[in-house]
Amino acid sequence: CVVRAVLRWTEFYAHESCGKCTPCREGTYWLVQILDRLEHGEGTEADLEKLLDLCDNILGRSFCALGDGATSPITSSIQYFRDEYIAHVEKGGCPFDPMASTLFAAGAGVR
Repeated sequence: CVVRAVLRWTEFYAHESCGKCTPCREGTYWLVQILDRLEHGEGTEADLEKLLDLCDNILGRSFCALGDGATSPITSSIQYFRDEYIAHVEKGGCPFDPMASTLFAAGAGVR
């Protein structure tokens, strides 16, 4: 799930932020909040525009490259996988079964 992967990356960036600059400190916090809402079925299509607006306000405005790095997975995933974000909104959460990704793991090594 792209949304879940981007949420995990963004949680990492929020955790690693030193907190010295407002765009990064506050921006990454809010990026995580919105992505979490989307992942758990509480998001709206308007949240996608909020994410892009937040990314626009962070990009180039933080003291170091962490802020810029935090925006990249979000902007590129919305650009290339917008349909997955929309599916989260329309289906009330992640439409992908997390167990399906381990479908073949149970039989790994069995011939």
